[in-house]
Amino acid sequence: MRGAVLSSAIDCECRDRVDGALRDLERLERDRIVQRLLAAADEQRRRIEALLVLLGDFDPKEPSPLDDGMIDEAGLLFGDIAAAAELGSSLLRQSRQLQFANELVQEDAGSANCAASDIDE
Repeated sequence: MRGAVLSSAIDCECRDRVDGALRDLERLERDRIVQRLLAAADEQRRRIEALLVLLGDFDPKEPSPLDDGMIDEAGLLFGDIAAAAELGSSLLRQSRQLQFANELVQEDAGSANCAASDIDE
């Protein structure tokens, strides 16, 4: 889309303005996605908190011996916590990559202009 819009802009000033507007739109979309990723990571954090509460019933130091059901349940809870932690970690990595992409685009925007791209015209 960027190529089609920019190639149809005749004058340099118009191309620069359209390019800037498209960059802003892309940045806003990445910001929106970053916020959704962070919210999803926070949901995993809350899930882990809830699972830890359930895991509080598992206490091998209790005087009464643990039955197989309790041990199985604790094992499943640990697995669910590990899965939620892995997902949360992945979501945070993705959000950081998008934030880094935004920073790169902002740096490129400061150095790009129509005069530099029209050198061979």
